[in-house]
Amino acid sequence: MTTMESTPTTVPDDFDVARIVQNDRVHGSVYTSPEIFQREMDTIFRKGWVYVAHESEVSEPGDYLTRRIGHDPVVVVHGKDGKIRVLLNRCSHRANKLCNAEMGNANSFRCPYHGWTFSNDGSLTAVPMRNGYGEAFQKVRSELGMAEAPRVDSYGGFLFASLAADGISLQEHLGNATKAIDRLLNLSPTGTIDLRSNWMKHLHHANWKMVVENNVDGYHALFTHASVYDAIRPAKVSHIPSKVDVVVRDMGGGHSEIDYSAEYRKLDEEFVWYGRTPREKLPEYVAALEAAHGPEKTHDSLVVGPPHTLIWPNLFLAEMNIMYVEPIGPDETVAYTTAALFPGQDRMNERMLRRSEGAMGPAGFLIADDGEIGMRNQAGLAARDPEWLRLSRGLETDVKDETGIVNSDKSAETPQRGFYRQWASVVGQEI
Repeated sequence: MTTMESTPTTVPDDFDVARIVQNDRVHGSVYTSPEIFQREMDTIFRKGWVYVAHESEVSEPGDYLTRRIGHDPVVVVHGKDGKIRVLLNRCSHRANKLCNAEMGNANSFRCPYHGWTFSNDGSLTAVPMRNGYGEAFQKVRSELGMAEAPRVDSYGGFLFASLAADGISLQEHLGNATKAIDRLLNLSPTGTIDLRSNWMKHLHHANWKMVVENNVDGYHALFTHASVYDAIRPAKVSHIPSKVDVVVRDMGGGHSEIDYSAEYRKLDEEFVWYGRTPREKLPEYVAALEAAHGPEKTHDSLVVGPPHTLIWPNLFLAEMNIMYVEPIGPDETVAYTTAALFPGQDRMNERMLRRSEGAMGPAGFLIADDGEIGMRNQAGLAARDPEWLRLSRGLETDVKDETGIVNSDKSAETPQRGFYRQWASVVGQEI
């Protein structure tokens, strides 16, 4: 077995990712090493596609949000020219952070340090006492706008950005994960969702990977969430893997999911995923959905329900909740969650907000459990023996099909193996 002495505590130029990530196990340093964490910021978050916002949050000219891509602060802004941009949140003069508000509407951003002012398209528009810079400054002034993420694209309203000028397209990045987004949008009469109900924020004292890989872990529910299932009866379906027709799936590219659709279709009952609410209690919503999609597609959508899908690296479609994570340090992550709302469906949306608060709010049943488990995972890593975390559950029963690598045992660690295959391929590349 590899020893701690032979595992690097710093990341050398000839970094060999195979020494810390293998098909059935992951070395503990993956979650604790500051050097590995920095390498993630330089590769996963600076070179690839990262979820940054939803179009509904910046729907009007001047709307903006402040977010982060890895450690890079950005402003997602709907410019006066109608284009949505992701601008680096930094004054081009002396690096002051331009915008501190989480959201707002503005035609320009003014630096509080020396008053340099930038349009919401990122261009530099005003420099106080500009004559002090001399003639040479005028020649470079047009180049001193806010830096812009070179690639921004969206799918189904979900906005992604890449800080690298070159790379695969967003469509290539998403791959089979587009089906999960489509599954969510199929539940909306307008084919769109609204994420403007504000975000609940949870500080997790755990590595960001602990947070996201747990979201598609079908093994822990019976144990970590035992108090939830004792309190809420009946459960939507059994959480004993052998009693349900549920699969876990590595969709490729780091995307993965727990897919309940076969079990739901077997039951052929609408709204099982939504507390078995009778459609008669939501007549406006059902009527609007049938008017948009027809009775047959509406019935299927209400039976199958929303996805439970992790979209690499930082977005989680948690059925009717949306979560994204911001890595802060090797042992610190902020998770943001909000309810996915349907435009024009006030009664349905009110129910979704209350359900979201119950599961993911400050006193929410699910996220409190997961936050505690993540913290205990991170604390346990301080004991460096054994060195490896095991990911071998279900390895011999994985099956490959057109949707990816699937396992009919919900407790299989198929999603985690897929996550780390992608992690190794990205983190192991040259910087």
